[in-house]
Amino acid sequence: MTSRVASSPPSSPGASTICLQVLSCGSLLASLGTMGGCPVQAAEANKPLLVGAAISLREPLKTLAPSFSAAQKVAPTFHFAASGVLQQQIQKGAPIDVFVSAGDKQMDRLEKAGLLVAGSRRVIAGNQLVLVVPSRSPLHSLRFQGLDSMAIRRIAIGDDSVPAGDYGRQTLAYYGLSEAVKAKLVPLGSVRAVANAVAAGHVDAGIVYKSDAHNVPNLRIVAGAPEASHAPIRYSAAVITASRQAKLASAYLGSLTTAQASQVFRRYGLLPLPAAAKR
Repeated sequence: MTSRVASSPPSSPGASTICLQVLSCGSLLASLGTMGGCPVQAAEANKPLLVGAAISLREPLKTLAPSFSAAQKVAPTFHFAASGVLQQQIQKGAPIDVFVSAGDKQMDRLEKAGLLVAGSRRVIAGNQLVLVVPSRSPLHSLRFQGLDSMAIRRIAIGDDSVPAGDYGRQTLAYYGLSEAVKAKLVPLGSVRAVANAVAAGHVDAGIVYKSDAHNVPNLRIVAGAPEASHAPIRYSAAVITASRQAKLASAYLGSLTTAQASQVFRRYGLLPLPAAAKR
């Protein structure tokens, strides 16, 4: 798909990298007022709900927030980052109530560590993996099989903390390209960072979710990854055992599996899952 061309010029690679860095666990704690003193006591009185979510869900979750706020009289606060980064922050004690992950691996690790409320985990949506180029690029006929071409010098992909990066590397292996393109890969800290790098023209191509191509301007989808080329892409959500708002967190999870939520997910390029796929 081709989106409209942004009027502002692309930033430099260095500036993009700086702007796309996610909060460390320490800075997240600091930004929330830490876990001691009056600021936290005041926040507890207002029953805050902190949702740590995969950055590829930024638009749909923000769109759904007002209806949840109206029903519960509490506005969720979001911390968007790569799923792997969020997993590590939760393990280090970040005060996150609900975790929404773009990959099973990160959720599995927290569940194994006993950090998820038993029975709260559920699948809320799916996604598709696509190959994108800048909208003005002449590489309209590029396919995954052609990524080893001399014409392709740099390929953006999520790093080890990013589920989309895992799926992307699985797809490259499916096509037998892992070694052929290894030197071309530019690992970045989130799937949105990958999409932005491609849109800005800092790389020749990138592997992202279809929803990111839908929501980031100046991208063109040139190929979709076959479902057989990677593990199923499933977004799952769960309540964190350390949550001080377990009932509110559970209510929030319920709001993500409604018909309204499915419509919003679809609008932003995600794949709502049938009820049989949710647990």
